[in-house]
Amino acid sequence: MNHNTDIISMFSDKSLLTRNELKDHIKMQKPLLKDSSFGWLLYDLCQKHVIQRVTRDAYKLYAGDSSLKDYKADLSDDAAGILAFMKTRFPLLTFIIWETRSLNEFTIHQLARNFIFVEVEKPLSEGVFNALHEQNEYTVLYKPSEKEITLYSGEVTVSVLDLTSEAPVLGHNPKLEKLLVDLFANKLLDRIISRGEYPIVYEEAFSRYIINFNLMFRYAKRRNKDKELKDFINNKTSISVIGGSAL
Repeated sequence: MNHNTDIISMFSDKSLLTRNELKDHIKMQKPLLKDSSFGWLLYDLCQKHVIQRVTRDAYKLYAGDSSLKDYKADLSDDAAGILAFMKTRFPLLTFIIWETRSLNEFTIHQLARNFIFVEVEKPLSEGVFNALHEQNEYTVLYKPSEKEITLYSGEVTVSVLDLTSEAPVLGHNPKLEKLLVDLFANKLLDRIISRGEYPIVYEEAFSRYIINFNLMFRYAKRRNKDKELKDFINNKTSISVIGGSAL
């Protein structure tokens, strides 16, 4: 049997497929299929671009160029310069760099000023602040309050913060799951981005990129924002929570 065409035909009208739906459908054709073999079959279907994984237990039919993509923001010249400086000055340090400029991809009202966040493993953030402050190229703030962000931010403002343990990161980049949670967990963003933009930010992010619900909600729980995030998604967006709904 050609599982490829069979699955495409069977689930052509569904936007998301759960692992159990796929398993039940395939086992109707192959009742003796072992769980271990089913896992390899799912992997093969993904490799052949029949289905595409959305979360740990949810998939969608592969749709060529319109399929969801992995997220990676391009850094501005300012942020890229800071990244190069950090790699040279602190080669063994765990840190990430991201900037509000990257959120313009998802917002209606474009952010004119750029806020660059350098998040550093504890307790080394103060040393990083001192090193960046000595460069005198940008306004550099250390764990600023909302008031300080309002009073002292410039055209480009660098904020040095502690990096939350177990945050979703990849190398020196935050994963999109982290950024979406930080809209609620990072109090500074309230002074930078209107909360009225949040629904469109989420809708746009979920329509373009692969987002792991379980990873996002696990980090939200780490920041004590899991209930607020779940209420927001359920009440302010049209996003279906897969996997995370059980957390």
